[in-house]
Amino acid sequence: MSRSLYADLAGGDTRVHEHLSDEAFLRGILRFEAALAEAAGSLGVVSAESARHAVEVIAGFELDCAEVSTAAAAGANPAIPLAKELKAAAGAESAGIHTGATSQDAIDSSLMLALSAASSRLCEDLLHPTLELLRALAEEHRETPMMGRTLGQQATPTTFGLCAALWWQQLHAAEAEIAALRFPVQYAGATGTLAAVYPHGIELHAELARRLGLASSPLVWHTDRSAILRIGAAYAQVAGAVAKIATDIIRLCATEVAELSEPSPGGSSAMPHKANPAASVAARGYALRAPGLLSTLALTLGGAHQRAEGEWHAEWQTLRELAACTASALARCHAALDGLVVHAEQMATNRRTSPAGEQSTGHAADIVTVILGENS
Repeated sequence: MSRSLYADLAGGDTRVHEHLSDEAFLRGILRFEAALAEAAGSLGVVSAESARHAVEVIAGFELDCAEVSTAAAAGANPAIPLAKELKAAAGAESAGIHTGATSQDAIDSSLMLALSAASSRLCEDLLHPTLELLRALAEEHRETPMMGRTLGQQATPTTFGLCAALWWQQLHAAEAEIAALRFPVQYAGATGTLAAVYPHGIELHAELARRLGLASSPLVWHTDRSAILRIGAAYAQVAGAVAKIATDIIRLCATEVAELSEPSPGGSSAMPHKANPAASVAARGYALRAPGLLSTLALTLGGAHQRAEGEWHAEWQTLRELAACTASALARCHAALDGLVVHAEQMATNRRTSPAGEQSTGHAADIVTVILGENS
C-alpha cells in the first residue's frame, strides 16, 4: 500500500489507498478502542470517568507505526502492544481501555473500517465515473459496425456500442456486489462468549457497532471468515471486469487491427515508432494480481477452534492489497477510456475485407438499448 515505483509510474495511486495503509490500519484500532470506551461508559459497563479518561488517553496517543510493528512480532499482532501502551498511559484508571475485548476484535474491526471507507471511495471516485464513460461509449457507438472476433479470429459483424455495453454490464454487476457488502464489527472477547462483559455483552456489541458505523451481524465471527471472503470476491469481480475491458482494448489497439487507440499512448525505449496502450496494460497488470490474492483469502476459512493459527494473520495484508490493486486497475482503466479514440473508418475497412463482413449486425443496437435500459 505504500508508494512504489510501479504504482507511481502507472499512476496507480488513488484516494482509495489512503484507507489501506498500515498507518490507517493502526489508527483504525485506536478508533475501535475509543468507540469501545465510549460505548462501555454509556451503558455503565465502566464508569463514566473511566470512559472519559480512556478516550482522552487514546486521543492524545502518539502513534509510531515502526515501533508498533517491531513490538507486534512478540504476540504476532499489532493490537497487543497498542492495548498495552494505552493501558500504561491510562495508569491506575485503565478500566476503560480494551474493555472485554480480545486483540482480534480490535484488528478485525479496524480492517472492516478500512474496507468500508475504501469501498465507498472506490464507488464514488472510480466505479461511477468509469461506468459513465462506458455508457457514453455504448450510446455513441450503438450502431458503429465492426467485426466480432471469436478465438482470436474475425467472426461476424457486431457494433462497438455493443462491445462497450457489455463492458458496462460486467462492471455494473461488479459495482452492485461492492454496494451490497456489509462490514461487521467484531467484538466477542477471548473465545467468542463476551464473558468478560456479561450480562451487558450483546447490548455493548450493538452499541459499539452503532458508534463505528459497522454492521452488528454476525455477532461472532472469529473463525467464520465468510464476510472476509465476500469482500474479497467483490473486489476480485471488479478486477476481473477491468481485466476484460483492458484486454479487449489492447487487442483492438494492435497495429494489425488499429480500431482503437488510447488518448495518451505510451512509448517504447527501443522502438520510438510504437504507441503502446499503456494505461490498459497497467490496468490489466494490476487486475491479474486479484485472483491469487482471493485464493489466499479462501484458504482462511479453515481456521481451527476459536482462533485461527495463521489463517487470520494472512488476511490483514492480503485483503488490503486486493482492494489496493483493484483500485489501481480501475484507475488505469478509467484513464484508458477517458478520451479513447474509436477509429470507425478502420472498423469499416476491416469489415469490408472480411469474408463475413457483409453480414448483418442483427439486433446489436437493440441489445445495447436493452442492456443500458434494464440497468438505468
